[in-house]
Amino acid sequence: MASLAIRDDLYRGAWGVVEIDLKRYFTSIPHDKLLVLIQERVVDGSMLKLIKQSLKVGVAYAGKIEPTRVGVPQGSPIAPLYSNIYLNLLDRVWQSRGYPQQLGATMHRYADDVILVCRGNAQQALQAFEAIAQRMELSLNREKTRITRLADGFDFIGFHFVKRRSGRSGKPTIYIQPSQTAQQRIRQKIRQITSRRAPISPNEWLQRISLMVRGWVNYYRHTSASQAFRRLQHFINTRFRRYLSYRSKRRGFGWDRYPDWKLYAMGMIYIASGLIKYENRTVNALR
Repeated sequence: MASLAIRDDLYRGAWGVVEIDLKRYFTSIPHDKLLVLIQERVVDGSMLKLIKQSLKVGVAYAGKIEPTRVGVPQGSPIAPLYSNIYLNLLDRVWQSRGYPQQLGATMHRYADDVILVCRGNAQQALQAFEAIAQRMELSLNREKTRITRLADGFDFIGFHFVKRRSGRSGKPTIYIQPSQTAQQRIRQKIRQITSRRAPISPNEWLQRISLMVRGWVNYYRHTSASQAFRRLQHFINTRFRRYLSYRSKRRGFGWDRYPDWKLYAMGMIYIASGLIKYENRTVNALR
């Protein structure tokens, strides 16, 4: 839903985006300002005291406990919630000042990942954003914050957005694809659970792959991901062949002994079409 909302926004006369990276965001959130925002919704004194204690919890280092004065506790399950509460103020200020209309820049944010979709002057939009961030005692990572034209493409929340002419219509079109980082991560996860020396049965090997890949493919199935799906299918098939060849104590990669059709007959998940569906509805689908 987020990727489609961004694509629709890019079609509204946008020429580029400002990719923003907050410097050490989770460790720089000021406690006093965060607590003020929490108090807008939470009025129970005992609960507020507990929240304050969770923020002040110390960090063990070299046998000593160092008190925490800024930032949210890393690794805590409530840390993402605290972080979103604080950055929600950024969203509110951006909208209340009318920057989407005045500067021609709309903001899209997921946790601390932020982009500004620009129709006007991107430098002015960046300066306005930085001014708000400074008031919130946050700073930008200058090395990773940049202005990018749509024709050059940019990554956000695991997607790659790029503008180029359609091969069919010849019109400028916004394409969404799995980012290279997202593709590398899924391959790395597959490597971790599919060693050719893994002491598991072929059925268990296939079940592990199916559980991992099914969600990834469904996440990207609405994008132009056919090429990424084909590459991932080839990667999985190759690893399964090596596993089967090693298990049967045969040399080589098993291309002749285990062609694709035989792997699919054994139960290999087929993702090249991107038409995988969950057998049961997810929790979100039951709402």
